[in-house]
Amino acid sequence: MAFINSVRKRSSILVGVVTVGLILFLLGGDLLRLSSVFSGKRHTDVGTIAGQNISVQAYQEQIEQLRRMLPGNMGGAMDAFVREQAWKQLITQTTLKKAATALGLVVSDDELVDMVQGSHIHPQLQGYFQDQKTKKFDKQLLINYLQSLPQMPPQQQAQWRYFENQLAASRKQEKLMQLLQQSVWSTDLEAQARQQAAQDTADIKYLYIPYYSCPDEQAPVTDAMLQKYLKSHKKAYQVEQSRSIQYIVLPVEPTEADRQAFQEELKTLKKGFTQAKDAVAFAKVNTDGHPTSARLQLTVQQLPETLSRQKTQLTRGRVIGPVQEGDVHKLYRIINLPNQSRKHYEVAVIEKQLVAGDEARDQSFRQADYCASTVRDATQLATYAEQNKLPLQDAKVHANDMQVGKLSEVRELVRWLYNDAKVGQVSRVFEIGDAYVVAVMTEHIPAGTAPLAWVRDEIALQVRNERKATIIMEKLQQTAGITLEDKLAAYGEPAQLLKVQKLRFEDDTLESAGMARRAIGTAFALKPGAQATVADDNGVIVVELVAKNKSASGEDLKTQKQSLQESAKSTQPDTALEALEELAKVKDNRYRFY
Repeated sequence: MAFINSVRKRSSILVGVVTVGLILFLLGGDLLRLSSVFSGKRHTDVGTIAGQNISVQAYQEQIEQLRRMLPGNMGGAMDAFVREQAWKQLITQTTLKKAATALGLVVSDDELVDMVQGSHIHPQLQGYFQDQKTKKFDKQLLINYLQSLPQMPPQQQAQWRYFENQLAASRKQEKLMQLLQQSVWSTDLEAQARQQAAQDTADIKYLYIPYYSCPDEQAPVTDAMLQKYLKSHKKAYQVEQSRSIQYIVLPVEPTEADRQAFQEELKTLKKGFTQAKDAVAFAKVNTDGHPTSARLQLTVQQLPETLSRQKTQLTRGRVIGPVQEGDVHKLYRIINLPNQSRKHYEVAVIEKQLVAGDEARDQSFRQADYCASTVRDATQLATYAEQNKLPLQDAKVHANDMQVGKLSEVRELVRWLYNDAKVGQVSRVFEIGDAYVVAVMTEHIPAGTAPLAWVRDEIALQVRNERKATIIMEKLQQTAGITLEDKLAAYGEPAQLLKVQKLRFEDDTLESAGMARRAIGTAFALKPGAQATVADDNGVIVVELVAKNKSASGEDLKTQKQSLQESAKSTQPDTALEALEELAKVKDNRYRFY
């Protein structure tokens, strides 16, 4: 602890408030929950960042550091979010460290001490250590906290050490970003171009011939054409690696015995709810919903339909229900009614869900196990689904997905897909929530250019439009050297002749033609009276510049330059981090372990 070794006096403050505050600072204000995920096999690295292999141990340590920042046991429902936070932190730390080292940026111990107990206290700490009355930063409260830190529990000391390390990393990142922001500059020519684009206008007229005027039969496309287009435009069709699957879901449905037992449970619960001295405490103990939802304050407009229908009969202590609302059965007990001083109904609520018993679960598992052990490929799985009246579902699954279709918490299925499965292979039975799942891997798509089958329709449209543009332009060439009015008469329907006044360079659409950025840009490059033919998004456009209108600017170039620079500075941090991550060529292999 670089900046508390000199502080050894005992003191005490509200440690919990500070701890939570530091957590929010480090994790961006999000409350996290996580559980252990260390289960790697066959491999020792979870990925590569900027040429540096990231071991399972290093990644797990990052996760554990985040875990120690959490007050108590917060459960495991947000494991994926925590893992993602840890991975992003490793990417940022590794890439920024490499950039900072190359530039010679450091954060000394003296600088770190100054940020915590010197003359330049970090703003985040100033916000946490405030006088309760004045709401202003009280440095003595901070000193007292540091003095008492050696006597605090090990978890809180670990949290502070982690905060110290993150504070140094944050300061180094701030230096790097300040350096990059100072490198932003705008020239007079850029300011002038920006000013002209915003203020100068053009009067144009244009002949628009839509692609749909040329029948598809006149512009047939072949697979060879599509493949050629995809190859020459592959940067626009990049995809992550993925696996395609077909799967069936065998839900666990409650038996009639389960339903009867549930009704008896509700009857018993209603009786206890009616007799309970503390209705809210009783509801919190017995509800399947979140305990905070066990007590509600509702206006008359907010009353559930069940209560609203009989609001004139509502009395204090009355229990209504059970009533079914969706998949949930609810019991309501009226605690208080509105009066002159209280405008709300106070209601205690118990939520219960019908859950299948062991017999129903065993029955569904046996069916799923029979399917997994007898089905050998995708064709047989489809036949099995049809015979048993089960929907055969399709999904494209990425390595870090936490949901497949409507199924959540599917990491076991995803790990099978990316570690063990082969195309055509049928899975074992996966228990996911209240259902059993059997899947077959149908396709393996590596990272890179998308398969033609995925983008065929989109590419076919582009290729066909290119062919139509050629056909339309060849017909227009026969009318070269005449006015747009003559071209309109010669070409015939559905060509249209339209005019626009005070068109701005920043505009991107034209009447009837829709998106027409190429035609608009071309118009501003013409001299008055000149024409140009452009193949645009939705058709061929012959544009003619009638006149350019120069606007007298009330804003000097200095102001325009400053505006450009401030705009660039505001986006520089995000842009820089994105660029560094791209240069780092991150390889994410976490799916092998998690």
